[in-house]
Amino acid sequence: MQFEMEFEEVILRRRSVRSFEDREVEDIILKKIVDHASRAPSGGNLQHWEFIAVKNKELIEKIANTTFSGNVTTAAPQAWIKTAPIIIVVCYTPRSVFARYGEWGKVGGILGMGAAIENLLLSAVNYGLGACWIAGFRPEGVAALLKLPRGVEPISLVPVGYPKSVPQPPPKLPVDQIFTIMA
Repeated sequence: MQFEMEFEEVILRRRSVRSFEDREVEDIILKKIVDHASRAPSGGNLQHWEFIAVKNKELIEKIANTTFSGNVTTAAPQAWIKTAPIIIVVCYTPRSVFARYGEWGKVGGILGMGAAIENLLLSAVNYGLGACWIAGFRPEGVAALLKLPRGVEPISLVPVGYPKSVPQPPPKLPVDQIFTIMA
């Protein structure tokens, strides 16, 4: 298990990887990236998440079949997901958030999930892995496949593996166009 990247290198190398080698990811690395995800901030430190690593190829195929491209729910499934050796299903457990904050907690709860997923993505890069954050899927289908208990909501799929290829960085807006300092 090797990792020693500089933080800025990790940030600059993060990509949405959609092509994976046929190579197993060690459980110890999976535990590390989920540990890093779990260290994200969450409202009231409620840690309202659960991470499920799916390695079973048949189940990965079924989960991939719940996906669609973009926001077109009738689009074909994202077949490339089937090449991933693992899908981490990121689940939101909002009960504690709503109990403490009511409806006001919804936005903070979702933002905390995003922070956890970003930590997971960056940690994956640090260990030489590739990953992609997938929101275009049918949560009720994934919940049924995984037999999730009521109150555990799949909010994202993150295929993870050793990248077969890494895409070029997409264009980003210059900081001067998105950043204002008000003195």
